[in-house]
Amino acid sequence: MKKSLIFLMFIVVAFIGCSKKETPPVPVGEMSDYKDPAYGFKIHYPKEWKQLGTTGKAVFVKSQEVANKFMDPASGEEGGQVTVEALKLEGKTPEEVIAASKELFKQTWSKVDIQPDQQITVATKTATKVGYSVPVTAKTNITGYQIYVVGDTAVYKLDFVGYGDQFTAHAGVFDAMLKSFEVPVVIIKSDKWMASPSMENYNSNFFTMQYPENMVPENVSKGKFDFSMKLRADRLDCSIQIDVFGAQKLTTEKVFDQNKGKVKARGTGKATIDGNEALWVEDAPMANVTRRQYYVVKNDKVIRPTVIWFAAQKDIYFPVFEKCVSSLKLK
Repeated sequence: MKKSLIFLMFIVVAFIGCSKKETPPVPVGEMSDYKDPAYGFKIHYPKEWKQLGTTGKAVFVKSQEVANKFMDPASGEEGGQVTVEALKLEGKTPEEVIAASKELFKQTWSKVDIQPDQQITVATKTATKVGYSVPVTAKTNITGYQIYVVGDTAVYKLDFVGYGDQFTAHAGVFDAMLKSFEVPVVIIKSDKWMASPSMENYNSNFFTMQYPENMVPENVSKGKFDFSMKLRADRLDCSIQIDVFGAQKLTTEKVFDQNKGKVKARGTGKATIDGNEALWVEDAPMANVTRRQYYVVKNDKVIRPTVIWFAAQKDIYFPVFEKCVSSLKLK
């Protein structure tokens, strides 16, 4: 009897020892940010993972070996994978796009068990969740779920999948990634240019200036000047250029008198730049374009901001350029 009991215990221990250990949950660690360069959707993914997809179809996975396992179960390494794909509407309804995607998925696998649709909320939008399971061996399945989120121009399909028990092990990672997903908001572009509310700081040896971040720097030769810089808006005839040159011990008034006659002045006036009196002259260098040149002297240097704008849209461009000039701090 004693020998039989010992033998039975040996069999039990051997069975337990041969059983496959349960895969522990994959911890949700530090995440990296991803933004699709074409569609603009955003999602966080584990920092140690890689993005192996293309524009419009991002594939997040720990390694190429893990990705290979889903394509060929006989190779690769077991793990989890997340795919985010933008499915263009292109005149179709979201329902038609989703139905076509489901049908294509069915055709991809010879055997697939697809669960009924579930309605969930993703990024404040109603979304459709479809669970599935694909048998790849007698004892192992590829398990996952696809989530369809409708955007303005596309349906975004998120596919969370795990090989074998890696699906359950990655549950926390999948949940964290799904919660981080952001649907892009399509901004309708206005026909009229608008200055960005976000400002940049331009710093030189002669002055600093604030300007809207959507103004474009342009290369400009300083020529005979000590310094020159240029920024423009969306039009080539809408810009601000600042030249710096020697005052030769002259005052602002004297410098202005020497230079205002070089243009066919339509008007002159006074302004204040960094607490210093400045003088300006306005002319039309070409048809439908107005130019204003400011003159101010600081430390024997003439600072000359020149603003040019399309005359028919002065209300759009001139206030922006004038604000830039007003922000000047002279050194």
